[in-house]
Amino acid sequence: MKTFQSSELTTQCGRKTVPAELLHDESRMEGRADAAEFPESTEEAAAILRNASKSKTKVTLSGGRTGIAGGAVPTGGIIISTSKMKKIYGICEDGNGNVSISCQSGASLDDINKFIRREKKGFFFPPDPTETSASAGGMTSCNASGAHTFGYGPTRNYVNAMTVILASGEILKLERGKYKASAETNDFILEHNDGRKEKFTASSRPQPNTKNAAGYFSGKEIDAIDLFIGSEGTLGLVTELEFKLIPCPEAEFNTFFFLSNEDAAIELTEKLRYVSDKSGITAIEYFDPGALELLRQRRLKMGPASCVPPDMPEERETAGIYIDTTCERKDVQKNIKRLLDISKNLEKGSLITAWAAFDKDERERLKKFRHALPETVNSTIAERRKTHPALTKLGTDMAVPDKYLGQIMKFYRKKMDAVNLQYVIFGHIGNNHLHVNILPSDMEEYNLGKKLYMEFAVKVLEMKGSISAEHGIGKLKKNFLHLMLGDDGIAEMKAIKKAFDPNSILGKETLF
Repeated sequence: MKTFQSSELTTQCGRKTVPAELLHDESRMEGRADAAEFPESTEEAAAILRNASKSKTKVTLSGGRTGIAGGAVPTGGIIISTSKMKKIYGICEDGNGNVSISCQSGASLDDINKFIRREKKGFFFPPDPTETSASAGGMTSCNASGAHTFGYGPTRNYVNAMTVILASGEILKLERGKYKASAETNDFILEHNDGRKEKFTASSRPQPNTKNAAGYFSGKEIDAIDLFIGSEGTLGLVTELEFKLIPCPEAEFNTFFFLSNEDAAIELTEKLRYVSDKSGITAIEYFDPGALELLRQRRLKMGPASCVPPDMPEERETAGIYIDTTCERKDVQKNIKRLLDISKNLEKGSLITAWAAFDKDERERLKKFRHALPETVNSTIAERRKTHPALTKLGTDMAVPDKYLGQIMKFYRKKMDAVNLQYVIFGHIGNNHLHVNILPSDMEEYNLGKKLYMEFAVKVLEMKGSISAEHGIGKLKKNFLHLMLGDDGIAEMKAIKKAFDPNSILGKETLF
C-alpha cells in the first residue's frame, strides 16, 4: 500500500457578499448561500476550508459554472469560487520531449488554449467541451469531454498532476503514477498532518465499456489522482493542475455526409470505427432527421445569419454524419478517398451528398453549422419558457458499448415516436453517446418526457452502459446514479468520501 503526505496552512481570507451569478449554473437550478469566498492562492483556499471544517459549515465549490447537472449550485453554507485563481504558470518540456502546461484551477479553457497558441506553437490541449469558458478545475472535476473524445479521450487522459485541498484544509500534491491502490487489496493509506494514518478501499468495480462520468473512478490498482478527477467537488478543492499537451496534427479536414436514413448513418459509423486508427478520425457526430429539419426551419427564419448553408438536402428522412480527420499532409487525399469509398459502399442509394472543408475558413463555417443545432434547441426552449417558466429541455447523456448502438437508437426512436413530443437526436455517435433532446411545449409534456428519460436509463443499464457519459451527476441525476450502482456501489462511494471529507461538508446534495 502506498502512502501520500499532506500539509496544512493557516492563512486567512476575508468573506464577500454572494453575487447572484454564483447561485446558478447552466442547469438553470437556483440555489442559496450565506457567503462567498474568493481565494487567490492555494494557501488562502486552505485557510477557508480549515475554518469551514472547524465550524462544520457546508461548502460548494464554484468554477466557470458551465455544468448542466447542478453540481455548482449551492444549497446553503458558503461558496468557494476559483474566479480569482486564473494564473497560467507556463509550459514545461522535460528531457524526453513531453510537454505540459501548469495553471491555477480557475483558468478558463479559452485562456489555456490562447496561451498554448502563443507560447508553444505546434502543441495543443485536446479536451474540447462546448463551453470554452469552462474552468480547468471544473473540467477536471467533471472529467469533461466533447466531440473529439472519440479520437483523444476525456480530460482524465491529460491530467499529469494536481494540488488538491481536502475539507480539513490539508493540501495534497498528487502526481500521476506516484500513488496507486494496493495491488492486493485496492487500499490506500492517507497520512494526515497530526500523524494519523487512515486506510480506505477504492472500489474495484469495472468501468462500463463506454464513455462514463458517473460516480467516483473505480477499478483495480487505480491512481489516487483519478479519484479526484470526476468527483464533482465532493472530495476536495483542486487549486492547481498540470495538463499534458500533444503535438498538433499536420493537416485537418472535416466532412459531412448526408445519408438517406438513420440506418445508413449507423452503418457508416460502424464502418468508420474499423478504419479510425488508419484514417486519423477524431470525431464522429450524428444529426438525426429531426435535427436537420430544425436547422432547415432555422435557415428559413434567419437566412444567412443561421449558419445553415442553402444547399442542404431537403429530403425529410435525411440523416447526417459529421467527421473530423487529422493526418500528415501527404495522407490527406488518401484519407478523403477512404471516406468516400466507405460511404459509396453503403447500401445503394444511401449517400445523398457530402460536404468537405479543408482550409481554416471552411472548417470554421462547418463548425458553426454543427453548433447551430444546440443553439436552436436552446432558443426553442427559451421561447417556450416565456409561457411556461418552469420548462426546460430534457436531454439524455447516456452511452452504451459499441455492439448496442443500433439497438439503443431503435429503442429511443420507438419510444419517442409512440408519443406526440417534439424531439431531436444528435451527438457523439462514434462513442455511442447520443443526446435525445425532448422539447416539451408545456409541463404536461415535460412530465411525460421525464418518464421516458427513466425508461431510457433502465434500457441503457440493461446494455451495461452509463447513465452519464460526460455531464456528470450533480444534483439532478442522483436517482440515476443509484439505479446504476445500487446500494453497494453508493456505499463504496460514501466510504471514500468519508476518508477525505469526514464531516461531509463538501458538495452538499451532489452525487448523494
